[in-house]
Amino acid sequence: MEKYLGNKSSLLPLIEGFFKSRIPTANRISDVFAGTNNVSRYFRGRGWTTAACDVNRFSYVLAQAYLGTDEPPIFSAVRTRRVNAFRMRHMQHELARSVARFGHAYLPNVSAAEAFVDLSALANVLVRLQLIGESNTSSGVITDCFTQWGSRSKYESQRGAKGARNYFSRQNALFLDGVLATIRKWWADGQLTRNEVFLLMTAVLEEVVITANVNGTFHDFNRDRIWPNAEQNFQLRVPLVSCSQPVGEIANADAVDVARVFARHDIAYLDPPYNFRQYSAYYHFLNFVAAYPFLSDVEAYVSGLSHVRGQHPEDDFASDFCYRRKFVTSLRRLIENIDADHVVLSYYGGRNHWNHWASVDEPTDEGLEELRTLFDDSDLFSHSEVVPALEIRKNYQSRVGEQKGLVNEYLFHGVRRNRIARANSECVSPLVTNSRWGLVDKFVHTTAAGNDEVDQGVRATG
Repeated sequence: MEKYLGNKSSLLPLIEGFFKSRIPTANRISDVFAGTNNVSRYFRGRGWTTAACDVNRFSYVLAQAYLGTDEPPIFSAVRTRRVNAFRMRHMQHELARSVARFGHAYLPNVSAAEAFVDLSALANVLVRLQLIGESNTSSGVITDCFTQWGSRSKYESQRGAKGARNYFSRQNALFLDGVLATIRKWWADGQLTRNEVFLLMTAVLEEVVITANVNGTFHDFNRDRIWPNAEQNFQLRVPLVSCSQPVGEIANADAVDVARVFARHDIAYLDPPYNFRQYSAYYHFLNFVAAYPFLSDVEAYVSGLSHVRGQHPEDDFASDFCYRRKFVTSLRRLIENIDADHVVLSYYGGRNHWNHWASVDEPTDEGLEELRTLFDDSDLFSHSEVVPALEIRKNYQSRVGEQKGLVNEYLFHGVRRNRIARANSECVSPLVTNSRWGLVDKFVHTTAAGNDEVDQGVRATG
């Protein structure tokens, strides 16, 4: 998901270099603003113990696939005996391309051939779903509610503009309707394990991001036409999953809350949002798709869709980190809660809370200084530093042509002075949105003991 706002995939070698120079014995990392999970995936591929959290359901689905798979999936109930050889070769070819492009980051010690052996059953089922999607002609909620051909896709903006939502081509919407309905039925019939459903949904989500008729986020769509990327036929691909690394601890929860519960780690890596954009609104469609197999009544959900973008107003999460006046206070609470020896914070000093609306040509350092004051607090840290990304790059590796993108990037590093004692009864509060839609037992807290071990000690909320 390279289009995800704030995606740190290009900075992963730099972050690793910083860890090696400052915390060379570290091998446990938590990331409570996980997003695409690229940071956790990167370090899991190097044998680290990981923990990931995000308020977005789609992030949890990705985490369960990428951090929660520790053996080759079997798909015994839904894989086909008669394999479509041509389609399987295509799946293998696409996986090899992924390994060539991203394997150094996420599967550093696995060849394309080895990866396909581990994931051949997944490829088999994805071929089956591909054929189901291509042959589907029955409109479902995706076609009806999110395309210009749908009977329930009409909108009127606050400014009076009228039209129909235009997230997909008709062909791709029908494909998605067929695939989602099939996965939902397989799950309801008990034909998929927990890990298997998340692997399939990861493949779906990643293709949605590629073919959706949007400019990076789902806060709006291209209203006048279908762009070339959205004209491409939906093509399911095998996710680049490791089947041999330690299972991570995973939660779909508020970052400040989950910080009290996650196991102790050497490093708490923090990359909070630094602007007003509420990610649950900007990625509402991915969160709906992530919930699709588990919703008790899909029609009840889509009957409440509103706004131009087609989001249910009761399926939203407002993060305190997206408000300037709450940001530093919330960050302090998170740091106080987390059980880690080191806190490393990524900071982008461009347009953000402190200078997003600034009339000056160059961003100010106001945010940088507020964070520096926080990390200089001796009640929190015994030692702290802030290092420009350019300096880190210069110190451990020369990469020509990347300086411009690193000018406003910084890493804050603090060595924790004291960590709070934990009570064994601590548990994660479910998100109100998951409680509202009956999803608490699907999107909650899984421990590092195994992907199917779900934290049942969840506190009830509203």
